[in-house]
Amino acid sequence: MNINTSYTSAFSSNQNQQNLQSKKKAEDKDQTAIKSTNDMTTESDRRKKILDEKYSKINEQNKRFENPYDHIFDKYRNQNSPYFRSDLTKKERDAAFSMETSWASHGKGGRYNFNDAAFRNESRYDPTQESVERKAINRQKVNEQLHALFSKNAITIPDNTNLKFTIDPTNFKLTVSGSNDELLMNRLENILNTDNNARELFFHTMKSRTDDSTQFTPEKLEKFHLINQIKTVTGYNLKDLEIVNGKFVTENGTNIFDIYKEELLKNPYTARHASIAASHYGSQLYELAKNGFDSIPDLVLSIDYKNGSLQDMD
Repeated sequence: MNINTSYTSAFSSNQNQQNLQSKKKAEDKDQTAIKSTNDMTTESDRRKKILDEKYSKINEQNKRFENPYDHIFDKYRNQNSPYFRSDLTKKERDAAFSMETSWASHGKGGRYNFNDAAFRNESRYDPTQESVERKAINRQKVNEQLHALFSKNAITIPDNTNLKFTIDPTNFKLTVSGSNDELLMNRLENILNTDNNARELFFHTMKSRTDDSTQFTPEKLEKFHLINQIKTVTGYNLKDLEIVNGKFVTENGTNIFDIYKEELLKNPYTARHASIAASHYGSQLYELAKNGFDSIPDLVLSIDYKNGSLQDMD
């Protein structure tokens, strides 16, 4: 009996084509969606990789000794030992000692010290400079993502148009201002309020802030984190709840703090530290209910956009 395979082949070919199209659509979405944090290889990442490669080999060498810890001590602490590393500086010996003992205990990296001899001829690691570079790279990538998003939706912004994107933290709704072209601003709002674009842009703005930014105050940040924590754990937005007798309550009169504590204990990932979290956020919740939700302004953030580039506001 001859089996006609033409239908199977056609189906398989069609299925493969659909899979490729679906994959391409997913990739296109990934390329155009805004991401507040983007993958990058930083200087600390580079150095950690070097140290992991170096000390994974040294750890295997240390295992050949009857007591690896004694051998590590001899190399970096015992000047009378024939294994003592006199060729290293004290800082380099301290760095090696801490990392080798960590590897001996855990069998993997995790503790890093950039005073290691591997970087003797390199400039000193500057975490502040790396933070600046990380922000710059993230900004470049977000600018590219915005450009791709606007291009995909055939949105053209005239040169030198100084737009402002403003995001409400309670619902991550974004509004656009700065242009006389209402149609353009409406189109931008529609596309930026799809998926999690506005939310990601909000967190990008947060992470890019400077220490002297007037948009941020400790009180605003604390309120934002409190609202976000309660919503994440309970699903309720404090802004939507009534305050009765100094407590935020749900539509059926239940104290939101009771729901919060109950949900923390239900979750195996949060149950262990439930009492600490409840104590920390409970006091903040009490103060906000006592003084009123609007006693502290919301952390509404704005960021400028001109000629294809985001610009932080003071």
